[in-house]
Amino acid sequence: MATPIDFNSVLDTSNLKDRSVLITGAASGIGLACAIKMAEAGAIVTMADLHDTAGGVIQGILAEKNLFDMVPATLPNPGDTPPPAPSFACVSVNLEAVYNTCYLALHHFRLPRAAATTFKPSIVLIASLAAYIGYPYSTTYSMSKFGVRGLLYSLRERAMHSSIRINLVAPWYVDTGIAKQPDFVEDNGAVLNIIGFVSMDRVVDAVVRFASVQELCGRSVGIFPKGSEDLLDDLEGGYGGAIVSKHMREVQAVVVQEMQKQMQT
Repeated sequence: MATPIDFNSVLDTSNLKDRSVLITGAASGIGLACAIKMAEAGAIVTMADLHDTAGGVIQGILAEKNLFDMVPATLPNPGDTPPPAPSFACVSVNLEAVYNTCYLALHHFRLPRAAATTFKPSIVLIASLAAYIGYPYSTTYSMSKFGVRGLLYSLRERAMHSSIRINLVAPWYVDTGIAKQPDFVEDNGAVLNIIGFVSMDRVVDAVVRFASVQELCGRSVGIFPKGSEDLLDDLEGGYGGAIVSKHMREVQAVVVQEMQKQMQT
């Protein structure tokens, strides 16, 4: 088992100076915050997004509800046509685009390099804790985030043999544009009023740490309400199960306790 990542250690970003960095989804939120931090470290940052602003992308990220709720609740009359096909937009934004970007990144990383270097190129995947515990309000969101985790599992060993590093960051709720959407507030507001968001700084720290620390490869980090922790997401570590379960039990205990207090008042 690999030594867990120490998030209290000082992060040295000096080897990011003059490195080329591509950040997708960089118009706002986590992508924009990471772009700023990388640029401050001296990296040459290219920012990419489907839109100049975040609005249209946000609609795609949580475009669908739970598949059960999307199914028409009325029985068809004899001779009626089947129900319309369900939307799949969230998977296109959250998974297919990530898959295609990884393909292009690996292509360029495997090309002969102009100059000798010991720096190992890096892919940092942004998933979610939904990749481990699901997200009951959107089936396609859960599918897409589990899929991103699957990308890590399928690529990390092969990439490592070519000195390419791939890692994953899985945050709890972050206060981005998504969190301001009415449906999101309706679905998650009660829990967030009790637990709150995780700080953007902790998410960015994990991303930059993976980008700059050359020893980190094939790792997953959970950004939990009480702190960031290496998920030990491999065979020896139980594929993240023990760490995620510990933190989610803590969240559940706090929510239950607060709800009991509210019932007593």
